[in-house]
Amino acid sequence: MERNRFVLRKFVAPAIFIVLTVYFAFTAPGFVNWNNLMSVLVTSSYVLIPALGLSTIMLAGSFDLSFVGVIGLASVLTIRMTSAGLPIPVVLLVSLAVGICCEMINAILILKLGIHPWLTTISTMLVTLGLEKSISEGYFLSVSHPFFEKIRFSEIMFVPVVVWIMLFFFIFMSILIHKTVFGLRLYASGGNEYATQKAGLSNIKIGFYAFVIMGICCWVASILYVSQLSGYPPEAAYINLTEVILAVFFGKSLSNNRNVINIPGTAVGALFVSALANGLALSGVNAYWIKLIEGCLIIAVVITNSLGSGEIVQLEK
Repeated sequence: MERNRFVLRKFVAPAIFIVLTVYFAFTAPGFVNWNNLMSVLVTSSYVLIPALGLSTIMLAGSFDLSFVGVIGLASVLTIRMTSAGLPIPVVLLVSLAVGICCEMINAILILKLGIHPWLTTISTMLVTLGLEKSISEGYFLSVSHPFFEKIRFSEIMFVPVVVWIMLFFFIFMSILIHKTVFGLRLYASGGNEYATQKAGLSNIKIGFYAFVIMGICCWVASILYVSQLSGYPPEAAYINLTEVILAVFFGKSLSNNRNVINIPGTAVGALFVSALANGLALSGVNAYWIKLIEGCLIIAVVITNSLGSGEIVQLEK
């Protein structure tokens, strides 16, 4: 029985990915077109970058929903500062500081004060979304600057620069999480807090680093949003919240029998949800139904991940 559960948990997500990809290839007009595939990769950058940060935080045994607000806040501040004529290096440093500071507040509330991560990050999400709306006044903020235009329109070997940025960040995070001492400590902290403490490692310190990484991911994501959209629509990152969560849990189901989060799996998950949304849209499915389908997939993948493990989502050891 346990082996059957493992086989189901191991192969259900890849089966969904393959079946839907083949289905869209034959039914969605233009799905396998080169330009459309590049569009899917560009769109997946909005999902993958924050998903890498969320994966890191979940590996440390915590969670974060506020990243959508942090991305939005960093984006509108970037646009306002650029429009005010500030030098781009200053704009980028300030927006990076904003992303890290917001996530450090989460870390303090969760790791130092012991407030539950769901309650904490829902609250900080509402705060950052409120700040985003206050700065943008609820309007689409546009920006025109050579720096962002170059990111948007430039290509290297016929591949958009945004895709290369996403690939570089994916490789960097893969090495950091899977090939360094920090990654080993991160897995240890999230897997067994007591054993980590006995080994002389600080779970709080490791957790703080994880939230700093999420702050950096939010900063990178904000640059991609502003560049690709030539501005920032209200709550653009919030619209992708379900995609980011689905990408992480979809990738989790691709791991070995330990059923743990891994960076390559998260990347595959991000590509899957982006291709899913693209294929459904090309097939003429209403955007509201796409969100419904993604929500149902989250439930299905999370339940599948839990088979044989006795848990749905573990955040506390």
